[in-house]
Amino acid sequence: MKLYYNPISTYSQKALIAFYEKGIDFEPNIVSLMDPDDLAKYRKVYPMGKIPCLVLDDGHLIPESSIIIEYIDDMGEPRLIDGDNEQIRKIRFKDRMLDLYLNDPIVTLLLQGMKPEDQRDPERMATAQFRIDTMYGFMEAEFEKHPFASGDQFSMADCAAAPALFCAEQTAPFAEYKNISAYWERLKQRPSVQRTHEEARPALEAFMNKNAA
Repeated sequence: MKLYYNPISTYSQKALIAFYEKGIDFEPNIVSLMDPDDLAKYRKVYPMGKIPCLVLDDGHLIPESSIIIEYIDDMGEPRLIDGDNEQIRKIRFKDRMLDLYLNDPIVTLLLQGMKPEDQRDPERMATAQFRIDTMYGFMEAEFEKHPFASGDQFSMADCAAAPALFCAEQTAPFAEYKNISAYWERLKQRPSVQRTHEEARPALEAFMNKNAA
């Protein structure tokens, strides 16, 4: 299998964490969406041009991080979408909540903050901050009940949360939330999360330095 991704893409990181958790091999193909030539080349593989995208040995495409994780979860232990029907529904629900109302707003703040102040969109930033604050309140209450995003076991929902919180440390700090902070410390102890973030740091620092220059 070939995985097309970029190490600083939060949705790529989500898929990578799942691969590393399960110990599944893949052929890495890093895509630079900021490079027109690289993007044009990638669009020949996947016309939508979004990452990550998994390409199977027979050429079949599996785009979107959650769908990629759904696909590889049948390949062995540990299961990332496990339990009875109600538990599986909760995992999928938390996965979507963390993608749409935590990850996406955090990335919005990150990208807006990199622009000159007179080019920022205050309305978009305010909406993003509102969603983050709302999610932090929800998460703080949830992590008082159980150690992971959807119960006692690490799941696809935690694969979604880790990249968002990695960015949030600088963009939307959560130190005042003791339960979220404790959860983040638990996530950082996982080899899959450590490996993903170690791979992302050099590329992220280069990206930030380039945009700051």
